[in-house]
Amino acid sequence: MTGEGRDRWLLAGQDLLREGGLPAVKLDALTGRTGRSTGSFYHHFTNMAGYLAELARYYGAEQVDLALGALAGEPPEARLRALVAFADDRDMRSLDVAMRDWAGTDETAAAAVRAADATLLDFLERAFADLGHDRDGARLRAVALLSAAVARVHTPWTMPADAPDALLDLLTGQTRPT
Repeated sequence: MTGEGRDRWLLAGQDLLREGGLPAVKLDALTGRTGRSTGSFYHHFTNMAGYLAELARYYGAEQVDLALGALAGEPPEARLRALVAFADDRDMRSLDVAMRDWAGTDETAAAAVRAADATLLDFLERAFADLGHDRDGARLRAVALLSAAVARVHTPWTMPADAPDALLDLLTGQTRPT
């Protein structure tokens, strides 16, 4: 099952996950969010359990592949910066938190998170290797960047708006004009 209708339901589910975690993903909330009927829901998904499985898989594979595929032809540093911008523009941090919470109680969600992490690590490692870092250095940088992206750290200080760019500068070995 693919297509605009299905994706609309899945994106609505992600919005609900961002806002209230798995407990917020209910059929009435989904129909309200999409403006579609329950009949439309059941046209695309067999039941709520099937929908939730699709929602997890969408996060873990399909959405990641679409995002990374769009960046594949870019130079390595541009790939890294575009991925950071994509994650920020689409509020992927709050979705990631919700997915990781869900993964603690559901194996399908856990498999989706593992798949997304593996794909992202591979993408990041290749970008750092393409920048000239050896395999170990590229992997370490990939792990550091992904770890920073998914960390649930709430600092008592305000993070500068340019923190993601500064981290990329540090990891890529680039310097910005002062």
